[in-house]
Amino acid sequence: MSTAARTNLTSNNVKVTNYKLGEGTFRECFEGIYIGGNRNNQAAACKRFKSQYTSMENEFFAQDFQIADKTIDFAESWNDVCPYGKEIMVSRGSLHTKGGRRYIVEPLIRDYDKFTSNTGWIGDTSNWQVRCMEAFTHYTYHKSGGQMIVCDIQGRYRHNRFSKAKSRFELGDPAICSRTRRYGPTDLGEKGIESFFSNHQCNEFCEDNWSRPRCPSQWFPQSRGTSMVSSLHSNQLSLHSRATFRMRGNMLMGVVEEDSDESDY
Repeated sequence: MSTAARTNLTSNNVKVTNYKLGEGTFRECFEGIYIGGNRNNQAAACKRFKSQYTSMENEFFAQDFQIADKTIDFAESWNDVCPYGKEIMVSRGSLHTKGGRRYIVEPLIRDYDKFTSNTGWIGDTSNWQVRCMEAFTHYTYHKSGGQMIVCDIQGRYRHNRFSKAKSRFELGDPAICSRTRRYGPTDLGEKGIESFFSNHQCNEFCEDNWSRPRCPSQWFPQSRGTSMVSSLHSNQLSLHSRATFRMRGNMLMGVVEEDSDESDY
């Protein structure tokens, strides 16, 4: 098992409560309690799609695990080179069906914070934790040879006052923006990569030799929330397209540039 993965361990059953921890446009999260295994009686985060969006489940759940696994790979590499006490663990849950509804269940992270989004938004950079996590995103670009970034980073820094070696970031629900757009509806493609770098200023956690795009642009309205793009607009996420975007809820809708003969859609 990966040292950067925060998993359900041997706990394979959970009780889902009615207590809602939070919700977004498409999904909602309920508190659960693990039954049996290494995490017996520990709190769990149980995420499901809202009833009107269950048609998105198959695509999104499959991509959710791919995103987590790729982020864990990057985190393992980061942990080998990062400053002491700045290591990362990434939650990777498992799929459960309860009461006819499907949930992704993973260890609960309390005192959640949002460090970056997938549209280029970056939190308050006077906070070293934000700077560290945006540096991690820069690192993933360099490590992947400019092919992708891990973004939409959220979670907490868990400080252990008794042992600095046990202090770490615990992250969940990241997104990946990739040039091939392999990572589902939250993958904003090449324009997602550029939008991050249009706002990112290298800091003390970045290395001088890390690569970055030349003259990146901001392609999306900056939003703290997680944004999605329908597969119908995938071609607009390439840098070969000059289309910019507007926001409708958390969905990004393509807007064709005015020198095109096409209308908004």
